Amino acid sequence: MEKIILIGCGPHSKRVYLPAIKEINNFEIALVVDLESNKDFVNNTLTEYKYDELIFTEAFSNHIPNDLVLKLNHCVSENNIKGVIIATEPLVHKLYAQWALSLGLNILMDKPISTNVDVISSLNNAQNILNDYNDLLNDYINLQESKETIFVINAQRRFHNGFNLVIEKIKEVTNLTNCPVTFIQAYHCDGQWRLPNEIVTQQYHPYCSGYGKASHSGYHIFDIVAQMLKAGYVLEKCPDKMQIMSSFIQPNGFIKQLNENDYKKYFGDEYDNVKLLSDSNLSAIYENYGEIDISSIISFSKDNDVITNVNINLLHNGFAGRTWLKPGDDLYKGNGRIKHEQYNLQQGPFQNIQIHSYQSYDKHDTNNGLEDQLGGKNHFDIYIFRNPKIASCTRQPEIIKLSELNSTNDNRLIMENVKFKVVREFYEYLVGIRAKEDVKSQIEDHLLGVQIMSGIYCSHINKNTNSNSLFEQDVFSKQKEYENNFSA
Repeated sequence: MEKIILIGCGPHSKRVYLPAIKEINNFEIALVVDLESNKDFVNNTLTEYKYDELIFTEAFSNHIPNDLVLKLNHCVSENNIKGVIIATEPLVHKLYAQWALSLGLNILMDKPISTNVDVISSLNNAQNILNDYNDLLNDYINLQESKETIFVINAQRRFHNGFNLVIEKIKEVTNLTNCPVTFIQAYHCDGQWRLPNEIVTQQYHPYCSGYGKASHSGYHIFDIVAQMLKAGYVLEKCPDKMQIMSSFIQPNGFIKQLNENDYKKYFGDEYDNVKLLSDSNLSAIYENYGEIDISSIISFSKDNDVITNVNINLLHNGFAGRTWLKPGDDLYKGNGRIKHEQYNLQQGPFQNIQIHSYQSYDKHDTNNGLEDQLGGKNHFDIYIFRNPKIASCTRQPEIIKLSELNSTNDNRLIMENVKFKVVREFYEYLVGIRAKEDVKSQIEDHLLGVQIMSGIYCSHINKNTNSNSLFEQDVFSKQKEYENNFSA
């Protein structure tokens, strides 16, 4: 029996990690760790799952409490623990990961690799996103000198057949033409409608700690954009610098889009029952709250000449299915959230790839058939246009549906199956049936995504402090340096 420690038993663990572990034979949880403030939620969640021990701790920030470290260490030694899943608030990802690395444990950790309080307003804290990554990577590389382990970041699009196909198509055209990726437009909308007072009170994917969308689901998009760019990597054409310009919509902008009078007109007098504070009172509270929506222009240059432009647009506030005033219990996949995702990628004159994935309703628990049509829960279409000289088919565009790439017949969403696949691969490495080189999304391959995330915050801070939103840093050359150090 292979046992692990699960640190963090929130909505993501409830929907993914716990059921994924349950369906794998001979895979169990020795210890669950969570915050005292989440005690009721965790106890209710764990009623249908098997585990040996449950520990609650008070919130912490600078170091893991000594008594908790002793309990964790005891569990590792008593149960011969080889792996840990870290699914906590990202503010403590680094602390738990450093503890796990100190014991030589294998790690599966949620995205983002880290974030920090007030990254939207503190340049030092925004830069520390990259410093945190460097610290963890160096600790991991040092561990490999004495023991082989894996450190997987749950960037689930790397495990997704549709995105993997796109990556292969990019590589194919690069090999044929020597042309890198020259343009990417990436768009992701959560379809989340969080009411003004909920921005203050809700602690799941919060804004009140000075971070928002980029530190929530945003890292998934930063990471897959980085993978697309790297798939078109051509050594002599590789960019050496990245420049970022960002624009954020924060909560104070949000309540100017729709004010309290607008809400009352839409919901009627019942809105007064949930309006704890007026817009004027909220405005003072919202100062330096995290970002709701992001638009960023990122240019990659070589020898000071731009060779690739990337546009990333990330929204929490977009088309949603919410029609009610009081939030539901499930803020992860419920409460009216409807996902839209789209990519448009160019490789010079040779290839255009588009990904279109648009849901139309917010009930995601079971499928009704394939649901791969426009608006369906599994809608994910890939359009591929190619220059006639290298096209492998006469039809333009070649249209591929995600359902054609997946053979599952169960009632879960295809994306939910992707999330379960992450856990299965982690388990397979722990029990010795998957080699390390066959494990996706390991930490040494995440530098560029982290640089994008950190840089997007730094650009926003630059704009607010010196009227120049441009942020510049070296890229790729450093990535190759890390890869060479690790392989050596």
